[in-house]
Amino acid sequence: MMKNYLSRVDKRIFKVIRDIGRAADRQGLRAYIVGGIVRDIILGRKNLDIDIVTEGPAIPFAQSVAKATGAKVTVYPQFGTATLHWPFGLRLDLVAARQESYPHPGALPQVRPGTLKDDLFRRDFTINAMAVCLNHDRWGQLVDEFGGLQDAREKKIRVLHERSFSDDPTRILRSVRFEQRLRFHIEPWTLGLLKQALRPAGSSRGEPLGLRPKAPPPRGTYGCGEEEKAFDNVKPPRYFTEFKKMLAEEQPQRHLTRLKALGALRIVDAALKTDFRLLKRIQQRLSQAPEDIACNRWIISLMAITETMSGVKLRSFLRKFPFRKEESESILQAARSEHVLRRLSAPELSRSQAYGILKPFHQDTVAYLRLRASPKKVVQRVDQYFRHDAGTRTDIDGEDLKRLGVSPGKKIGTILQKVLFMKIDGRVKNRKQQLAAAAALAAK
Repeated sequence: MMKNYLSRVDKRIFKVIRDIGRAADRQGLRAYIVGGIVRDIILGRKNLDIDIVTEGPAIPFAQSVAKATGAKVTVYPQFGTATLHWPFGLRLDLVAARQESYPHPGALPQVRPGTLKDDLFRRDFTINAMAVCLNHDRWGQLVDEFGGLQDAREKKIRVLHERSFSDDPTRILRSVRFEQRLRFHIEPWTLGLLKQALRPAGSSRGEPLGLRPKAPPPRGTYGCGEEEKAFDNVKPPRYFTEFKKMLAEEQPQRHLTRLKALGALRIVDAALKTDFRLLKRIQQRLSQAPEDIACNRWIISLMAITETMSGVKLRSFLRKFPFRKEESESILQAARSEHVLRRLSAPELSRSQAYGILKPFHQDTVAYLRLRASPKKVVQRVDQYFRHDAGTRTDIDGEDLKRLGVSPGKKIGTILQKVLFMKIDGRVKNRKQQLAAAAALAAK
């Protein structure tokens, strides 16, 4: 029974889950919470990412739940799924139970309706393949078809079948992420399958290490040589989605060190060869940084592990994955961090000069420079920019300069910038002083 476990859930979430169970009873559907939320309830970990599976159509059920509870619903007819949003911040995904098949290794799965057992079997690891019933007659009962509860207690990461990594090679990254985040271990049979999947094409594949679990339901066979193509069949964005999640963890260096030891870092990019000492130092400082130093954790981690890449390899890396323009620019800017930090360490650097150095950089790059810097004086200069100077504006504009007789053109921008620097340095304060300074500059 899971009643005691469910009692640990936040009261507002508990009420939502209870309401969904009652709605399922009224409509004659079976409804279950599934996946990571069940694992984390068992482990006593906080998780607000809630997935619900119904044995029956999910969209009309989600719409009826939204109407009854006041939640906002977004439907995705092409996938047969829906998302519910509550005002207090809860987001919940509903999907009809389905089964998957892979036309060839590494392909996106083909989906069709299935049972709850089918839905659990398509998941990555046994600890993520459990469900809890929300219906009144089986409220709180755990559905554990593949030994996930025992594996959670024994801190094991185990795949559900021997073709798991060839069906979806991104599970290699996921297995390491869960292993390191939960402080679990990849058990021997699964580790053997992982290593077998990583062997170069043409090498002897042999039998995976460790003992086999009980035989799973049959899944058919692949053609000869298809497994070796699995990595090529996965598009880079799918790998990078998993890699970003890893970089966003609290101690990504532990995840990456494990990937490197397994020879799996090349799945992301062969150029990622580093000892992660810089990343470890950056993460330690990030954990101690003031709250107002806002940044995207994953991109800070990526800056630390790509900073030493050559320009050619770095640009190739950035083209390979779906970065937004600002993200690519930020990473390229971070690659120049040593040069920028040397400029910021100049003994007699004014506040406006520090502003001039930092202004061209995106916010994530400035945050990285702050975490990268060692001299206290440099840290203080970056903090001054972050907290005060970055948002400084003049109290005059181009129209004011035109009224002073300055002709439209570059000269207006040059004068406004000089007045801004004077304001940052405290040499002019109010609008009157700035107009006088601008007039003097115009006269020159």
